[in-house]
Amino acid sequence: MARPAPLPEHTPAHARGFANLDIETSLNIAPQQIRGRIPDSVRGTFFRIGPGRNQLGGEQFGHWFDGDGMMHAMTFSQNGAWYRNRYVRTPKYNRETAAGKIRCRSFGHNAPGGMLANAGRPPANAANTSLAWHGDRLLALWEGGRPWQLDPGDLSTLGECDFAGGLRPFEPFSAHGHHHPDNGCYYNHGISVGRRGPQINLYEIGANGRMKRRRRLPISRLAFLHGSALSRRYWLFLEQPLAMKGIGQMLLGRRTVDQCMRFDPRWGMRALVVDLETLTLAHTFELDPFVVFHFGNCRQEGNELVVELVRFDDFSVNTALRNIFTYHQDEAGEPCQLRLNLKTGGHVLQALPCLAGCEFPQYDLRYTGRSSRFLYSTALADHGGFFNAIQRQDTESGKVALHTLGPGRFASEAVFVPEGEREGDGYLCAAIYDANQHRSEVVLLDARSDQLEEVAAVPLPHHIPHGFHCGWVGRERLAF
Repeated sequence: MARPAPLPEHTPAHARGFANLDIETSLNIAPQQIRGRIPDSVRGTFFRIGPGRNQLGGEQFGHWFDGDGMMHAMTFSQNGAWYRNRYVRTPKYNRETAAGKIRCRSFGHNAPGGMLANAGRPPANAANTSLAWHGDRLLALWEGGRPWQLDPGDLSTLGECDFAGGLRPFEPFSAHGHHHPDNGCYYNHGISVGRRGPQINLYEIGANGRMKRRRRLPISRLAFLHGSALSRRYWLFLEQPLAMKGIGQMLLGRRTVDQCMRFDPRWGMRALVVDLETLTLAHTFELDPFVVFHFGNCRQEGNELVVELVRFDDFSVNTALRNIFTYHQDEAGEPCQLRLNLKTGGHVLQALPCLAGCEFPQYDLRYTGRSSRFLYSTALADHGGFFNAIQRQDTESGKVALHTLGPGRFASEAVFVPEGEREGDGYLCAAIYDANQHRSEVVLLDARSDQLEEVAAVPLPHHIPHGFHCGWVGRERLAF
């Protein structure tokens, strides 16, 4: 096995999980090698994406968002588990791998060569943030460019996806889209500058994977809209006071995108409610400023649009994202529920009972746009310095369950894997990093149990670098 690149001195335990993974492999794990037992109902593939390397040629990338995307997959069957991993072969990855050093402009650093090497050049697509399964395609998503299509079996890169010509070169396409539970469409967005100023590009992609409709929604600034929320009738965006300022300096190559990001509560914050029938703005709400990246389920209850989200006071978390190998302060958000009254124009933002700060909220995706009560998240307990627990919140009863992973063990996002028909009847699947052994395992937790008890864990001979998002695709939707 390739040796991990050297890390800085005084690296916190969790930060070892940011070390490069230089190998690509495919291996089978027999049932007798698995701790516990894979339930018979768990038949499908767990996909997980994130930066596979965060440094190159002895230099650390400028930001966690800059790392080259690596897709991991674990398929569960009666024969055990099949794991494989591959880097997404983007032009950035290919060029820098050949050179053995940083060559491309990214979110958090400019390319070597000063202004001439960076002026007019957008950050290179790292294909590292999230994933989607739509139209029988596995897509690796980034924030500022087209998705990359991968083979769901061997994870080889098939090329950029433009949805049958519907997405132009360099058009932004966010890392967080939504599948509508009724019409089968996939909704995603991107932030750009149009003739009339900043705008949200709204994309509706049919069940066949072809672009069906596009619309533009003007906004007041180049806000960082990482995610959104979808109900059966509405699409919700929060135009937060976190935005790019001084874009001219970025275009001239003098500053990075990261250096242009500003949080200023004086700009205010708006909730923008888009009608899915027309893809036009239906309602606007003025909110007290905060920062949000990720949302839970969104649904309509009478006259109210209700959504769970994770709230941050400001953008101070970016210090941790810039200094992943050395930062060790707790950085987690507060789970909240936002209620927007579509009739009166009023709103209420209320903190949800929790046992630990958290991020990466998830829910039973079968209940998208429907009444739901359970919110799952990756949590930071007992001043662990990084996410070290998985949490379940019952938004109706207020009951909270917290599964702590133990000393030196750290979590990534957990995805819900359904078993029965009722909401929450199933398992949570996540990649867990063990800093004590510098190895990872993929675990299944019983989502119904009092403390989210472990059901099974599949060990790996190497680590899975800390990443961002994951997904589950059932066996019935895969060709293998």
